[in-house]
Amino acid sequence: MSDDAAPVRHDEDSAQTLAEMAARRLAARSQWQKALARARERFAPANLRDEAIESAATTLSGAADKGAALAWAHRGKIALAGLLGGLFLARKPIAEVARPLAAQTKGAVGRTIDKIKARKR
Repeated sequence: MSDDAAPVRHDEDSAQTLAEMAARRLAARSQWQKALARARERFAPANLRDEAIESAATTLSGAADKGAALAWAHRGKIALAGLLGGLFLARKPIAEVARPLAAQTKGAVGRTIDKIKARKR
């Protein structure tokens, strides 16, 4: 009888082990299915689009904030660069307007020099 009792206990242990393994397998399968469902939901086209839009908006707003802070910190330099750039781009129209004024000034300076020379004589 002792031979029969040991195999029965062994069979009971095996049955418990098989039941535990089956329960673990079902739990693992359930977890896998939940993870798969979450992944499908997350990687759905609409969700990917929404995440991409949100990510782009966050990145752009951060870049805009940094740019604004940089511009504010260097506002004088930026204003000077803008002024010099504007003068460079407008150099031909400015020269056309200034040419007659320069000629008048040159004539006036020449007459003044002639008057000064005439007084010294």
